[in-house]
Amino acid sequence: MTAKEFFKSTAFKCIAVLLSIVLICGILLTFCNALFAVSTDERTARAVAKVFPGEEVTYEENEVVAKYAETPAYSVEQSFTMTGTREGQYLLNIIGKGGYKSGTVTCWVLVSADAEAQIFEGVEKVVVTANTSQSFINKVGAEDIQAVIDKQENDSFVAYDTAGISTGATFSLGAIANTMNGAKSYVEAVYLGLVQPFDGYEYLDYINRTSTTVEVSGTDVVYNIVTNSNGMANPFTLSITVGSDKTIADFTIVTNGSTAGYDANMADVVTLFEGKTLEQLEAMTSDGTVSTGATLSNTLCLYSALFAAANYDAALAEFAQ
Repeated sequence: MTAKEFFKSTAFKCIAVLLSIVLICGILLTFCNALFAVSTDERTARAVAKVFPGEEVTYEENEVVAKYAETPAYSVEQSFTMTGTREGQYLLNIIGKGGYKSGTVTCWVLVSADAEAQIFEGVEKVVVTANTSQSFINKVGAEDIQAVIDKQENDSFVAYDTAGISTGATFSLGAIANTMNGAKSYVEAVYLGLVQPFDGYEYLDYINRTSTTVEVSGTDVVYNIVTNSNGMANPFTLSITVGSDKTIADFTIVTNGSTAGYDANMADVVTLFEGKTLEQLEAMTSDGTVSTGATLSNTLCLYSALFAAANYDAALAEFAQ
């Protein structure tokens, strides 16, 4: 077939039509993208509006401080200082980890705080916006989230947890509770400027720093640890002693935070951890030792042991009389 015959052929006409269609569609898509594009500010405004339906609010977005934003329990994605009628409040977009099948729940968390007095006043509202792998999250109602928030009214409040709240989606609610604990920790550190106990210590991820204390007896360091919650696993209270050889000399569970039914699946953490060095404990984070059907609870215990062993020298120097 000659070139002249090809250009007159049906095949060429089909190719020409298809190329024309592609060109026109490309032009239209470019035009539509420019016409209907949503700016980052507009996207943020729409998201914030879901937290304050029917209310005009003003706010200032702040750069997220990486040092306080990321832990195994949560990740702070955005942070805002509310202004105008909402002055004294902070809005954070947080991903809560530790959900069903290790999934996540993303929430907007509104908190109140007195920056001048350096007082965290509490979580005001939580709005769930997204999730990954949370098949039963529709079982979590507004009243369940409010029940977690209401725990802050208790005089013995340590952290937001799911104890006593039955939803049929305990893992998902636990991830939501993690966003509340994340908001509290982040606001206290970044906006209130509260000095965080144990600053510079290792393995702080699950440690409730304001409730944990340390005592030194001779060359023994005794840690009285209160953990944060870990998904559906509620806070543990642990007494851990580290001797001069930097091994775990004693590991005692004072308060077991494992959700009822899962506590029976916990590993024998006392036998596992006593006599172990930091290196041996670190190996347990990846060798399957804590994967027993109560992994979240085991993890709180393991990371408490890691905290105790890793910081023997620092604690001995800081707390010795």
